Amino acid sequence: MSTATAAVSEKKTAYEKPRLILTHGEKGGVGKTTVARVIADFLNARDVSFRAFDAEGATGQLLRFHPDESMAVEVAHAAGIAPVLDYVMEGAGKRLALVDLGARSGEDVREWLYKGGALEEVEASRLGITVVYVLGGAVDSVGHLKECFAALGRGVNYVIVRNFGVAGKFDVYDNSNVRRELLEAGARELSLPALDGTVYQSVDRASVSFSAFAEGQGGNVGFTERRYCRTWLRECFAALEEAAAVLH
Repeated sequence: MSTATAAVSEKKTAYEKPRLILTHGEKGGVGKTTVARVIADFLNARDVSFRAFDAEGATGQLLRFHPDESMAVEVAHAAGIAPVLDYVMEGAGKRLALVDLGARSGEDVREWLYKGGALEEVEASRLGITVVYVLGGAVDSVGHLKECFAALGRGVNYVIVRNFGVAGKFDVYDNSNVRRELLEAGARELSLPALDGTVYQSVDRASVSFSAFAEGQGGNVGFTERRYCRTWLRECFAALEEAAAVLH
């Protein structure tokens, strides 16, 4: 069975309640968009209906690698964020939206969720929000995570990602008070392995999703690179299964 083949026979369009998945992190370079792309592949592989939104604008990487599912949005004002919240909260059936936020402060994230009514919907149990926080290895990343947790509180779900594609250890986070507080609040933790650098660059040049690359859809792709990508993606999916309950 191919990586992108659905593990579920029918497209899931009804969820317990609509959900926003927000990929978030302290700054550029920690792999937020890579994680968002893996989540998009994970949802597609399980035939879960979703729409993706790239808050990095028209040149965003999620838009580039998942053009059929994604659109650019601007979260700084009502008109910009309307496509996200309108999609999730209106229309027939329950909806799932994946939003690649880029580097923003916790207060910035809280502001648009609050002004757009998303936090009120969470309090009323009419909406679920999952913050997928991608760690960097530095102290600043943990400080930013603490700020994010303080801004959004315990009403949302947290998935903390150790991305070994960008850092080899996460001692600052592992020994932090905010980690203890998050785990007490029910946060999930998962680790994503590193993809071979040469293969990652080949995927980048091909401008296709990881799943498409693994299936040979990136042009003249050799057997070895396809299999490296497929194995890595399978390991990523296994990690994401640990948090599947708050990802769809």
